[in-house]
Amino acid sequence: MTERRVIRESDVCRCVGKRRAFTLVELLVVIAIIGALIALLLPAVQAAREAGRRAQCANNQRQLGLAVLNYEQSHSRLPAAGEFGPFSEAVRYTSGVYHFFVDVRSGPNRSWVVNLLPYIEQQSLFSQFDRSKRVTENPSRPQLQQPASLLCPSDDASGRIYQARYETDGEITPFAKANYAAFTSPFHTNDIDTLGAMRLYGQELREVTDGTSCTSLISEVRTRDHENDQRGAWALPWSGATLLAFDAHPGWYPVSSTKLDKSRDNFEFTESSLGATQPPNGKNPDVLYECPDLAGEQVEKMPCTVNALYMSAAPRSNHLGGVNTVFLDGSVHFFSDGIDEATMAYLIATVDGRTVSAP
Repeated sequence: MTERRVIRESDVCRCVGKRRAFTLVELLVVIAIIGALIALLLPAVQAAREAGRRAQCANNQRQLGLAVLNYEQSHSRLPAAGEFGPFSEAVRYTSGVYHFFVDVRSGPNRSWVVNLLPYIEQQSLFSQFDRSKRVTENPSRPQLQQPASLLCPSDDASGRIYQARYETDGEITPFAKANYAAFTSPFHTNDIDTLGAMRLYGQELREVTDGTSCTSLISEVRTRDHENDQRGAWALPWSGATLLAFDAHPGWYPVSSTKLDKSRDNFEFTESSLGATQPPNGKNPDVLYECPDLAGEQVEKMPCTVNALYMSAAPRSNHLGGVNTVFLDGSVHFFSDGIDEATMAYLIATVDGRTVSAP
């Protein structure tokens, strides 16, 4: 006769009771391992995201470079850095800095970006600017819009505003900020002698004798969340807003002559400029009309100073190690923070007789 085994409730309870749970130490070890894995993966994820943002910035600049070439095809000349007062009124000589400079707050005061809007699919925005009025006198305030093609996702320019002040009438007008600026000169942004691709009053393409593949056109600028910091104001042709210059003193500087001399268009880098220039993300201050927050600018590594006679500004970005730069032939290159100063100066100058290759 088969023996029947009776399973008692106490036996079940004893079996169940033998199951073993995680100890506190084991849980802490697992959490530590997960934390370590996240710590290892996070930089890679952030790097991948920044690579995407940098690629988007480069694509925006490529489109701006093509827009410049399309503008040149339509107008038979490159766009001017901005719309200023008549040459005879806006150009001045000052003994303080020994050269001619342009009052870049004079005249209609629209930037090169405004004139390129039809070529970057922003015709409706362009039409809101009244060509018969100053940039501050448009009732619909088109300068407050922020087209996505003018923003680099590595910066936080969206929603940032600059309150522009003009000495002549004291009016205050808000301007939205963006992230792209053009090289006007290897010297100063308001210099009339030494030439960059985005010359203050424009030029014909044939005047760029160094060649389009050896000439820097548009780079990047960072913005600050401060309404009195002009950097990035895309509708204004001001230093650090849409204009860049390297502050490399040319071989002919200084001069005592109060007459314009065509020979000063030619550029030769001088060793006296070493360490005093405006390389990408440089430590030397951008020279602006206002510098309202010295402590904040130092913390954000965007130093500035004030001088209305000579002005310059460095290309700046949040990319690791440098800035994107589009050349006059439409190609995009990366300028490292440690780029050779003479090389960068010659890549900005359009008439120096040197065919310096892009980095």
